Amino acid sequence: MKLSAMKPILKKITQSRQSPLFVALFMGHLVFATVLGFRALGFFQGLELTSYDLMLWTRSISVPADQRITMVWATDEDQRTWGWPLSDEHLASLIATIETYEPRVIALNIYRDLPVPRVTGHGYEYLLSQFKQHDNIFGVKKYKSETGVHVDPPPLLDEKGQVGFNDLSADSRGIFRRGLLFVSDDIGNVYAFYGLLMALKYLAQEGITPEAHPDDERYMVLGKTVLKPLEPDFGGYVKGDMGGFQMMLNYPAAPRGFKDVSITRVLTGRFNPDDFKDKIVIIGVNAEATPDFLYTPFGYWENVDQRVPAAAVHAYSISQLLRMAEGKSQPMDTWNESQEVAWIWMWTLLGALVCLWARSVLRFTLSLVGGLMLLVSMSYIGFSSNYWILVAAPTFGWISSIAVMISYLSNQEKNQRAELMHLFSKHVSKDVAEIIWKEREEYLTEGRLRSQRLIATLLFTDLQNFTTVSERMEPQELMDWLNQYMETMVNVVEKQYSGQVNKFIGDAIMAIFGVPIPRTELSLVHQDAINSVECALAMRTEIEKLRDIWQTEGMPLIRMRVGICTGPVVAGSLGGIERQEYTVLGDTVNTASRLESFDKSIDTDEPCRILISQTTLDCLGDRFETECVGSVSLKGKEVKVTIHRVIGFKKPQIDLDDL
Repeated sequence: MKLSAMKPILKKITQSRQSPLFVALFMGHLVFATVLGFRALGFFQGLELTSYDLMLWTRSISVPADQRITMVWATDEDQRTWGWPLSDEHLASLIATIETYEPRVIALNIYRDLPVPRVTGHGYEYLLSQFKQHDNIFGVKKYKSETGVHVDPPPLLDEKGQVGFNDLSADSRGIFRRGLLFVSDDIGNVYAFYGLLMALKYLAQEGITPEAHPDDERYMVLGKTVLKPLEPDFGGYVKGDMGGFQMMLNYPAAPRGFKDVSITRVLTGRFNPDDFKDKIVIIGVNAEATPDFLYTPFGYWENVDQRVPAAAVHAYSISQLLRMAEGKSQPMDTWNESQEVAWIWMWTLLGALVCLWARSVLRFTLSLVGGLMLLVSMSYIGFSSNYWILVAAPTFGWISSIAVMISYLSNQEKNQRAELMHLFSKHVSKDVAEIIWKEREEYLTEGRLRSQRLIATLLFTDLQNFTTVSERMEPQELMDWLNQYMETMVNVVEKQYSGQVNKFIGDAIMAIFGVPIPRTELSLVHQDAINSVECALAMRTEIEKLRDIWQTEGMPLIRMRVGICTGPVVAGSLGGIERQEYTVLGDTVNTASRLESFDKSIDTDEPCRILISQTTLDCLGDRFETECVGSVSLKGKEVKVTIHRVIGFKKPQIDLDDL
């Protein structure tokens, strides 16, 4: 092909790189590659698991509690009554009482590798007799803890093959989302979860037994359900520890519990026999004195304890296995890696492309929120069908693509703005053109500032007996007199000490030191407090000057009070879209206001009384002379506040040796 023939093609390629569509496709794929990199490093795993927890909670609460399971708890009261560990005799009596009412299965979710007491006797023989007589009693052992420690099962139950492990797989922060059905040791021995053994024992009377899958020996067929072991990258997991045969727990009916009864009520005969008849009975510990709690995915979304007794977690897994065998529930499934990558790619690319349509704030907002709602809805619908569809990674891709495209479009707008400014500057001043542009930006964003938490120092001033004085003056005379005072004090605050007069409340002034830019260093917080106290002392000087002027002019002489407090506040815009003001809220504001109005009889000789909080004093160092007023209860506050009076600047000490 001749060079002359290639020039039009090269020109089109060059022009296409400048087109918004090309930029959107390029930016979308760039963000997509970044998201995949972050995902491979596990950055989204925590968010994916949190979203999983929320969807699991919304589904679990709609499931009725399993009536086939009864919990027998060893509570704190039981342990005080019968002692702990429960003696062999009492434990044997407990089992014998329950067996009287023909339960299908009894699970002893209490480690019992040794006799209690250690000296064997009648009680131990009684317990062994119960183990020998009944084939429906299952004991537990700890296969292996995180530190490598294991706990042996009751020897006799182990000989009868009525023992399983009760280990579970924990995620970060110790939350249990996965159940462990089988594990194998280094020499190939396979061990089963005791909850699975109990479920199989119960289901045997229903004619349901486990079978091997005809197509894959790794799978297990349980009734109407095929159970598959989890893969390391299952759902939102990234290289997760999926050793053994694991399944996702769905906690049916959680966070509600099961029917339960205490050990004391069983041993004293105060229970309903129907709670044991033909049931799965689990004996476990639910006591703070001997804590055996696990953290579940629940507790974030409603006011419940996230801790659940370990035996209850096992009960949920047993209920889940029973429901699966009956076809009432299916194990959680997920897409393969290619499908998940395609899902992330679709949302990332759509986020970039939608910006070509959304060229206004309203459209951007609708696109962003609408896309997120659609993404979450699709993920929830998939979850309802037992498919774990990723949320965090595509959400990050969606938002990031929109953000990158907005940045690109904003840069384009910046160039257009420069052109606009250039055009306006020919007809009006650059300042006027700048104001026009700024008003346009404020209109598009509706002028609302985002709220933020920061540390600031609040200063309140007020004039004592102002109401009495104002009643004796003509309105215009009063306004002129007050404006003279206000103008002087505002100049002190804003021009001399870098404060901000936030509002006037009648004759009162509210000033803030430390806004709107948050202080990231403690030294800056201290400097704000120092500025506020120095400002108050400067106000004292100015009020003395004003009093001299007012005395000459025959105007009222008035005394002012100042209250200062340093602490956390919330700063932001308050009000409606059309009328709002920048202000701060919080206990620090209330305390400063109460300090200003506290005990008007203090320091009556000074034309300006200054009271500060302990938090402010802690920031001042030793440059001021202060006096502790005491710890008092301010109006509207339950906790006492330590108040200090500022006398003035600390005078330098003279070394007598230098004289």
